[in-house]
Amino acid sequence: MTMFLICGVGVYGYSVAGYFDSIASVGMIFTLESVARCVAIPISGKLSDKAGHRQLFLSALVLYIISYAVAAFAPSFWVFTIARTVSGFAWGLFVSNIFVLISDLFGQSDAPRYSGIAQALSTVAMILGSPVAGILCAVNWRVQFYVSLPILAVGAIFCLIGLPNVPKQAGEHSAIDVGGCIATFVMLIPFSLAMNWGSTYGWTSPLLLTLLAVALAGLAALVLVERKAENPIYPAKLLGNKFYLAIFMVSLFYSLGNAANNYVPTYVQYVLGYNSTVAGFVTLPALVIATVLSVVFGSLAAKNGRYKGMTVFWSLSSIVGGVLYWAMTGSATPLMGLVLVVLASLFYGMVNGVQQIVPYTYPMKVLKPDELAGGMAFMGAGGVLGNTIASGIYGAQLAGDPTMAALFRMPVLCAVVMLIFALLFRDIKAGDTL
Repeated sequence: MTMFLICGVGVYGYSVAGYFDSIASVGMIFTLESVARCVAIPISGKLSDKAGHRQLFLSALVLYIISYAVAAFAPSFWVFTIARTVSGFAWGLFVSNIFVLISDLFGQSDAPRYSGIAQALSTVAMILGSPVAGILCAVNWRVQFYVSLPILAVGAIFCLIGLPNVPKQAGEHSAIDVGGCIATFVMLIPFSLAMNWGSTYGWTSPLLLTLLAVALAGLAALVLVERKAENPIYPAKLLGNKFYLAIFMVSLFYSLGNAANNYVPTYVQYVLGYNSTVAGFVTLPALVIATVLSVVFGSLAAKNGRYKGMTVFWSLSSIVGGVLYWAMTGSATPLMGLVLVVLASLFYGMVNGVQQIVPYTYPMKVLKPDELAGGMAFMGAGGVLGNTIASGIYGAQLAGDPTMAALFRMPVLCAVVMLIFALLFRDIKAGDTL
């Protein structure tokens, strides 16, 4: 349901802005929610260990539901936007924790199988999100929330009843790294805003330069704080392991390249000249493929715990999809361009099927239980960081090139880097930990 609401925001966000006569500010709905997610995910792992996996998940879920209730009855655009920002922060706190809880429920050996099923359901929600939002918003944008809130509430009740109560971490290494949290906020909030606003205000504007300077100061403070912290937020030990680092970097560059898919509907409409119906359905086959493959790869990960082949497949499929996108920008006719878009999206469906499994289940198979929450959150942070950087890069490219040619050449470059790290990766012996 949360993924359903996230995927529908592109539709109901504009409906809300129009309702409150605030179209000029509609970008703030997307920007502030993205910033909130980016800030929350890195700190969620250690908070989960300290507060308890179940406790943090339920608390964040309740906050998420309350914020959506406020948005449903919002009397103004900015009340709606602030409520959405809070929901983004809550989502960031519980999203990585979902996979930790799956591990708590089914054990780290079988958890990848059930993670694949969970990811398949999320992909189904992605398929339904925008079309259903369009239908409901044709009546009234608030209907989207009136329908969703009771379902979220029922889901929260089931979670309250069914989730196991895992003991909190205790002892000298259980303290929350407050300094690391503050430095994370100081670094990521201005950095995320800069990436979202760069193409709007100009990369050399005083505002952008100030935001980037504050972000750099936050990064410097974070490095100093984390070096002295007894229980640092960021698992430096894991980053020192070349295999964990390889998966992290593959995930990061995947996010950088895959973000181009967000611009496919725009390309189909404004460059190729097709209508919004064609643009809306052009990536549907890819989502169906991703739904099926996430279950398949989840079962494979649970069965043999081998990630080398999946990671190479992930990278090679990204290269093929990226080459097709590159060719698409030089297509002779709109029809040929559309054919190449569909072919590229099919390969990205395969890519997404793997991506929904490898970075989320690899930590389950190779980390100790007390390292899992932190390792999972940091792996997720790599993906969020990639998306944040991509918004700045693609926004600048789009502003400078309305044909979007440069934008769709980025994915193949990112995919080549993915393949380099995929080839450096090695599986460890079954039963061993990093």
